[in-house]
Amino acid sequence: MKKILITLCLGLGSCLAAQAQKEKNELHFKSGQSQLITVYKGTVFVNGNKAFIFQKDNINYASKRNKLVEDGRTVFLFLEIDNAPNKNRFLVFNIDHSLADTVVNAIASDVKDWDGDGNLEFGGAENTPVYNGTDSAYYVASRFYEIKKGKISYDAALTEKTDLKKNKVFLTDPYDANGQPKLIPKRQPKR
Repeated sequence: MKKILITLCLGLGSCLAAQAQKEKNELHFKSGQSQLITVYKGTVFVNGNKAFIFQKDNINYASKRNKLVEDGRTVFLFLEIDNAPNKNRFLVFNIDHSLADTVVNAIASDVKDWDGDGNLEFGGAENTPVYNGTDSAYYVASRFYEIKKGKISYDAALTEKTDLKKNKVFLTDPYDANGQPKLIPKRQPKR
């Protein structure tokens, strides 16, 4: 009898281990307007209807940044997309009735009030290539977005503040004609 119990426990333990290793491929949300949103194997379903199909299922299902954000009666679905070797991205959808429309593609970050203005923001800067110059460096351009009055828009003030902090200069056009970051003088250490 003891041998049977041990065998059963070992069998149950291996089944649980196999389930724990199973890759997550679905997400479930419910909005304040009782919309049921499911993301399953690269497809977004709203109230049971297919609303968006990804060409490639590169959703980071395990990310804690996948979420619904509601602003008034507007519902936004944030999905973190794996973008190796670059930083992960957010694909943000406006969920309206049984539709899912993409509204922005941005650097994945925490969605919070970054600048203390009472609105939620998200975004950031992509990794820049390494530049080996001693007197200059690549400009690190950021791009932030703000959720306000049921809409998502570019947050110019937060973007400029972040770029000034990082680069000590703000460029409205941070890329050259080839799409590469512009070079800026390196900050010299104080003596």
